Amino acid sequence: MWSILPLFFLATTVYGAGEFSIIHHPGSIVFRGHDSVKQSTLPEVYTAALGFSTEHFSHWQGFYIENPFNIPEAIVTIAVDGVKDIGQNKGHHYPLLTNDDEARIFRSLAKRITERFPNEEPTLVRIDLSNGLDDVKQYSIFDGIKSDSPKHVSHKHLKLDVEEDRDFLKDIAIINQVAQKVSEGVVKEDFVPDVYWFRIASLHALSDLHGENSTQTQEAKQLLQDTITHLSDVFSKAYGNHVFVNVMTSDASHTRVRRNILATEEEQELKNKYNLAAKYNKDFPVIFNIILWLCVVIFFSIFAICVATATMDPGRDSIIYRMTSTRMKKDN
Repeated sequence: MWSILPLFFLATTVYGAGEFSIIHHPGSIVFRGHDSVKQSTLPEVYTAALGFSTEHFSHWQGFYIENPFNIPEAIVTIAVDGVKDIGQNKGHHYPLLTNDDEARIFRSLAKRITERFPNEEPTLVRIDLSNGLDDVKQYSIFDGIKSDSPKHVSHKHLKLDVEEDRDFLKDIAIINQVAQKVSEGVVKEDFVPDVYWFRIASLHALSDLHGENSTQTQEAKQLLQDTITHLSDVFSKAYGNHVFVNVMTSDASHTRVRRNILATEEEQELKNKYNLAAKYNKDFPVIFNIILWLCVVIFFSIFAICVATATMDPGRDSIIYRMTSTRMKKDN
């Protein structure tokens, strides 16, 4: 019993550390306090910020709406994977419990906007920068961005001949080009909510390579901060200050990897010690229910047939008894 408790603890520890930072927002919405917020609550925060009714109740009290007639028209989110924070001093910050996937949050928000504006064409952009220019090319508003060359990004300690450094600088170069396109007027206010979602995973590998407190990592974080500030400025200008810019950081990838490794070792030890059977896969409940209820239906069907046959009146009900009567008709 006591040997199983460590495995149970590992299985239930699902939260990673992170930070939810508000970089820019209209004066109509207010952020107060520094209470931690769950990542699964963020769809409700974004939904409320856009003036929609929320779908789920939350006890988080860090967000208030003071003027419902001056709400944001666009959400701009920068999701940074693999680090607890980027050292951002600007804005309002909340500890983030990363119990959800950032891609699911975007899909949930996009779905809600689409449902409320079925006859409009909201701009719903999600760019995973680890895919290079492939995601950028999916959106016509960013036509003309054809290069992710990091040569024009100013840096001192990062080296282009180091793959991890080069990948991060490429991401910065792409964001700068996106900011340039926005400043050229490719987006504008149209009274339909828009979402711009950027995922950065390259800082994770860079930090792992050089160390969390290394000069390279600190320079990378500073470059990212400057880039986010510039991106916030151009979006704020494009939408007439009606934009909600935020940064979501999460080290859940580190936390989950460590947990999975330890859990695997514990599971193998318990399996060897107690001769435990292999785990069922996710399809087991479906297969089990199909077999169970099919067997139940077959059993009662056969039972009903047997009862009907046993209580049958041979002289009235059965055509077999009527056609094989011993009293055959004869011609006189």
